[in-house]
Amino acid sequence: MLFARRTSVLAAATAALIASFGLVAVPAHAASAPAFVQQGSAHKGGAASLAVTPASAVTAGNRLIVEVGIWNSSSATAASVTDTAGNTYTELIHFAASEHTELSVWSAPITAGGGTKPTVTVKPTSTADVGLAVLEYSGLSTAAGVAAMDVHAQTSGTTSGAGTVASGPTPATSGDGELAVGFYADSGFGATLGGGSGFTLRTAISNASDMELAVEDAAVGAGVAENAAFTTAANTTWLAATIVFRPASAANPTAPAAPTGVAATAGNAAATVSWTAPPDGGSQISSYTVTPLAGGVAQTPTTVSGAPPATSVQIAGLTNGTSYTFTVTATNAVGTGPASAPSNAVIPSTTTNGQWSALATWPVVAVHSVVLDSGKLLVWDGWETPEPTSVYDPAAKTFTTVTAPSSIFCSGNAKLPDGRVLVAGGYGVTTTGNLGLTDASVFDPAGQTWNRVASMNSPRWYPDLVELPDGRFVAISGNSSSASAWADTPEVYDPAANTWTSLSKISTPQIHEEEYPFSFLAPNGKVFTIGPAEDVSYWLDASALTWTPVGASGITNGSAVMYRPGRILYTGGAQSVITTTPARAGAATIDLTSASPAWTPIAPMHYPRVYHTLVTLADGRVLAVGGAPSSDQTQVTTGVLPAEIWDPATGAWSVIGSLAAARTYHSTAVLQPDGSVLVAGGGHEDSLSNPGQYSAQVYSPSYLQSGARPAISQTPAAAYYGTTFSVGTQDAASISAVNLVSFGADTHQADMDQHFVPLTFTAGPGALSVQAPANGGMTPPGDYMLFIVNSSGVPSMAATVHIGPQPSVPAAPMAVQATAGNASAIVGWTAPDNGGSPITSYTVTPWTAGSPLAPTTVTGSPVPTTANVTGLTNGTAYTFTVTAANAAGTSAASAPSNSVTPSVAVVPAFVQQASTHVANVSSATVSTGQPVRSGDRLVVEVGVWGPGSPTASGVTDSAGNTYTELTHFTASDHTELSVWSAPITGGGASPVSVTASTTAPADVGVGVLEYAGLSTAAGSGALDVQAHATGTTGSSGGSVASGATTAVSGANELAIGFYADSGFGDALGPGVGFTQRVNVSSTQDMEFVVEDQLPAAGATPSAAFTTGARTTWLAAAVVLRHG
Repeated sequence: MLFARRTSVLAAATAALIASFGLVAVPAHAASAPAFVQQGSAHKGGAASLAVTPASAVTAGNRLIVEVGIWNSSSATAASVTDTAGNTYTELIHFAASEHTELSVWSAPITAGGGTKPTVTVKPTSTADVGLAVLEYSGLSTAAGVAAMDVHAQTSGTTSGAGTVASGPTPATSGDGELAVGFYADSGFGATLGGGSGFTLRTAISNASDMELAVEDAAVGAGVAENAAFTTAANTTWLAATIVFRPASAANPTAPAAPTGVAATAGNAAATVSWTAPPDGGSQISSYTVTPLAGGVAQTPTTVSGAPPATSVQIAGLTNGTSYTFTVTATNAVGTGPASAPSNAVIPSTTTNGQWSALATWPVVAVHSVVLDSGKLLVWDGWETPEPTSVYDPAAKTFTTVTAPSSIFCSGNAKLPDGRVLVAGGYGVTTTGNLGLTDASVFDPAGQTWNRVASMNSPRWYPDLVELPDGRFVAISGNSSSASAWADTPEVYDPAANTWTSLSKISTPQIHEEEYPFSFLAPNGKVFTIGPAEDVSYWLDASALTWTPVGASGITNGSAVMYRPGRILYTGGAQSVITTTPARAGAATIDLTSASPAWTPIAPMHYPRVYHTLVTLADGRVLAVGGAPSSDQTQVTTGVLPAEIWDPATGAWSVIGSLAAARTYHSTAVLQPDGSVLVAGGGHEDSLSNPGQYSAQVYSPSYLQSGARPAISQTPAAAYYGTTFSVGTQDAASISAVNLVSFGADTHQADMDQHFVPLTFTAGPGALSVQAPANGGMTPPGDYMLFIVNSSGVPSMAATVHIGPQPSVPAAPMAVQATAGNASAIVGWTAPDNGGSPITSYTVTPWTAGSPLAPTTVTGSPVPTTANVTGLTNGTAYTFTVTAANAAGTSAASAPSNSVTPSVAVVPAFVQQASTHVANVSSATVSTGQPVRSGDRLVVEVGVWGPGSPTASGVTDSAGNTYTELTHFTASDHTELSVWSAPITGGGASPVSVTASTTAPADVGVGVLEYAGLSTAAGSGALDVQAHATGTTGSSGGSVASGATTAVSGANELAIGFYADSGFGDALGPGVGFTQRVNVSSTQDMEFVVEDQLPAAGATPSAAFTTGARTTWLAAAVVLRHG
């Protein structure tokens, strides 16, 4: 996601230099205590260099500390710091903010120029706004280079309101009597700066339009994590850092001690070696040297450098079949320490790395990848409205395209408990003008259809979507109207009620991300959310409505995975994903099941990487795949090709084989039911015209080359919390693990469905007795992959098991309505709560004179909520009751329906409806939720508005039925309302998808209704009479109407009322005497209503509607003949 950069104008090169240098009285201190002596500062716009001269002579043996702030639109940096005495300055840190400002800190022991006033000069890499602060301290270490620095921390961000910002805590300090110095910079927002609590402010350049700086300090003891804070203004992009300096009294540094805990893991002609860092001897370790030994003979060593250097490395160039041990030495500014004890012996071989398949060409860049219960994948790219999606069949290597209702690019995506796919939010710029969308949609794999569901309360782009323990879903954060506005109120979707509820007592302004936050459901039922850019983490409690901080990880913009229940691995990343910054290799974990969860640094990855994906494998190890060497999102064909695996049991990283193609920003990786990992996508960072990786590759871990797989012969379709269930296998005696793994739902380094749960079990003859998870915090309701793993580490093919609460029988169906036909009746009802298990059938029982007759059973997938009950006697009155059945049994009967009397004369009856509304498209598609019936009639309302007065050009459906336009007319604002209809001659017994096309891109609304008992005449032969009108309401809303039709020609005809407007945000309603069937209102694109009634012969029906003020509207009444 790319954001607008702040634009600033460099001050004229002739702007006055503003400089000051202050001298303070130095209080009495012990000889070794660090003490502030003097400071000076300057700032200038458009400077090629900037200098400060101290007011008083400096003292040999003291230390100069220099803060430099630099900004220009070309990302200038500090090239050098020098002084006229010739002291040698070392750059201790440097980092950049999102709008290119750089803060760097330099330091030098005063070895020359004592007793003089040496001028300190900074030079940027190009002309820029520059700020310079120079401070002299006594009592600090005089070690050269970086040896005087103990620990440090740094961060950047943008304020939304005036307040306090901070660098983030440093690692624990190593000794007493040290000095913490805090640094702040911004590129000139006119802020009034202040110091933090416990610090003394030494320098403050405030209220400037070029560069603003602040420096503060505080004495600090051993074992302290310091965190320098500053006060600044609203809407300010800032940088802050803390550096802790060693005192002069610290012992002279020595070479490091020997590394400990050296461990090796074999690879293919390689080995991964890890170790524990030794005491550094008082000077930061700058490198390690790893030496392989074969038969006791030292081989070519490998040097590992960095700041700090990694404590693991892959050693390549080894000989397969040869035994090796490894020793490690550490080096600092003083020298190299002794060698470690040798590692364990390992023998490299060809089978340890797993295998990569050949690269396969794909027709889509898989920015989103969701694994379906069938093992197929639902994938999609971005930047299109509506968004084409593809169902990929790995067995057949085929793609089936199904278009989503709207843009679902950068939406939240997760799987519903019944295996369907829920997406929330998306890219709204081309439709609503907002960056985010309120849209939510569901993909049903059974029919490969998309359908809109209830819209969210807030538009969201890049939201998290996480299932809660009760099967509801919470949407967290995401951009709302623009790149600088976020949806800070989470909201919860209830699939059963199809409603969104805002958690109005919670606000999440701490996670204003450039990308997605990362959220995970913890075993305690709370949601743990990471803010990658800010390095923050929080608990969200959707029940108690609380939002509680947890702490910083030390990782920014990394990738995360929950590799065990409540245990998170977070790796890599980069300082910023807005400006190009180098990738990092760091890693950290947190155990959310502990009493006081806290992040713990662990061994880093072998390769720095950002935009990589972490995938938990079938055996519980974690694959880190893909990523880029920097945060430049335009990188597509160059990236980090070697993948690596982390073993939670040892904490070690092992490098495996390399990808055939880079997988950088917008790539995905998911575990498949066969235990392999499918890796795809990358590219298209800000449009489809950018380069993209139209390919995929499959990684087969080494466990798939380690012997025969155990086989699962039987599992239950469902297992319930806290119960035991049986898994049939002839390999029971060899099984060492049973693992429950979520089906993947990955995008942008975030698998929003991620759970890996080891299950306890006992083995018996031909079966395992497995303990299901205790509750929905461990595994929220849904379908999971179940792997059994043998003692050789080889997993089975996954079986699909539904995990959830113990089901009960459904509730009784509701709102049963009957419509008489000829010796028949159409009965419809509302589906009840399913009791935690899908409804498999309904039974409809006719009653006459208090006695039940032969029932009718309704089945299907999904099961329809209407039935045509035949074999009735004309002239006899009937009522109907309905029961629902699921795996737990049959519900109580519903309340009786209304009484109906079948007759030869057929009475039209409403069957079902579906609707959609989409902005700025050339077509819109909506699918019926239930199968349609041959002999019924489909009636379609189409509303169209757009520049150039586009109109509806045609209506078609997936069954090939032929539609006739019955009426069309336009309003003064060029909105068109048209009505189309077709007798159902094709597609009976299956749902159909109806598509309305337009002459040019437009806002389109489509309502599709199925009726029984209407004429099946082709063309306009079913039309009796019609009327229509348009207008604009005044300053208050009210009732509008189509006007009266001419007289209806016979009894048992159907009058249908249609309303449309182009999106005035009105709350619409039906007219008196009509039954509302469709109501799409309070939108900003197309609003419409459909209603119906049975008029008497000779009536002149007028369809009325309620609408809002100042609304240009269209209304029609269309009367159709009965069958």
